[in-house]
Amino acid sequence: MGWAKEAALEPMKIAKIFRSDEEFGRQMLCGPNAFQIRKVNSLEARWSGGAIPAYALEGKSVQDAIREGHLFEITSDDLTGVPHGGKFSKDLTGTKQIWYVVLADCLLYQRNDGKLVPVQIRLENRNDGEPATFWAPPHPLLTDLDHHKHLAWLYAKMWFRCADANVQIFSKHLARAHATNEVFAMAVYRNLPNAHPIFRLLQPHIQGIIPINVQARMFLINPGKNILSTYTAAGDHLAKVLANHYKSFSYQDLILPEEINRRGVDEIPDYVLRDDILSYWDILNRYIRSMVDLAYPTDEDVAKDSEMQNVLTDVVEVGFRGFPNGAGFPRVISGKEKLAEYLTAIIVNISVFHSAVNFQTFTYYNFAPNSPICMSKPPPKQDEEITMDRILKSLPDKEILFICMAVCYVLGRYSPIERFYLGSTRRTSWGYSGRTWQ
Repeated sequence: MGWAKEAALEPMKIAKIFRSDEEFGRQMLCGPNAFQIRKVNSLEARWSGGAIPAYALEGKSVQDAIREGHLFEITSDDLTGVPHGGKFSKDLTGTKQIWYVVLADCLLYQRNDGKLVPVQIRLENRNDGEPATFWAPPHPLLTDLDHHKHLAWLYAKMWFRCADANVQIFSKHLARAHATNEVFAMAVYRNLPNAHPIFRLLQPHIQGIIPINVQARMFLINPGKNILSTYTAAGDHLAKVLANHYKSFSYQDLILPEEINRRGVDEIPDYVLRDDILSYWDILNRYIRSMVDLAYPTDEDVAKDSEMQNVLTDVVEVGFRGFPNGAGFPRVISGKEKLAEYLTAIIVNISVFHSAVNFQTFTYYNFAPNSPICMSKPPPKQDEEITMDRILKSLPDKEILFICMAVCYVLGRYSPIERFYLGSTRRTSWGYSGRTWQ
């Protein structure tokens, strides 16, 4: 397989700067999994075994950083209870490997200059009964990047990025941006005639969802042909990851302005993915409200539209059957404003959210040290001295990385049926080179 020249150059740019903490923080805001970060209001018990050095917080105490609203957290709880992977490792590499699934959490601090940097990483190899370990950046006066403390910090960041990548692949992309959207598509196709104005509004967005997901079930996640398990640590047990994700999923997660506010990330500087998504939400919501006004002169007309109300019932009683309270999705909508919000949430999740979590994976996952999708050596013990040899031997073999590159490249290409209504030729603000939108 050949790569487009521009696409192949993007991971090479990442390779030059991935070790810096500033780049790590930037990717948490602008990379393919930028919807995990949330403000810390008080430290959870999971952080009780670690201590953030004062120099990492510019001389402040942890409580001062929390009080200022400058401490943030990313966790990998969706990997809880997921066993190690590597089922197909021997078929691909010639040797049987364990691909370690490790719970990895990260605390990040917003510095006085506005930059977001990691200040503590927690790793827990719960599958093997190992205690949690805690890692912090070395003192800034230690400038030798080959020193074992710098290498240990790099290694800890790689373990976190491995966990974060698996959460992105299975929870944010497969579950949120594909499986959830199929619920909406099925409900619309089963209940709205194609002449219905809301069907006409939604059809361009839902038209490819079902066939794409059918193909994924046949080739990507089929229990007998699970391609994702050939290069991801959690791929052998993706059903467990999805179950974990949906335990906490609700309709409110799709109302992005409120969801961003709940995470407390309204004011983080340079969070351009947040800014772009809120702009798209506003643009689409204004357009959708105008279309709803055309279709329904009054709120009473919304309540009387039995076909649209059947869509809502289908989503709750069929799509989210067995979820407590139907995962919070409304069974009835009796006003134009709430209907416009509901339709905006669907369209944004199908279009903007999916684009954010899908089209950057080739850039960020294909230089393995930046974001390894599996690790074949166990995570470090507390204060263990780490060597570059240990790091390199933990990374995926070239056969595994090639599969990752091929899958990310194919999935990151635009379908011939995709349409770009808010088009421009500018480069996307959260990537290095972006793509031409037309």
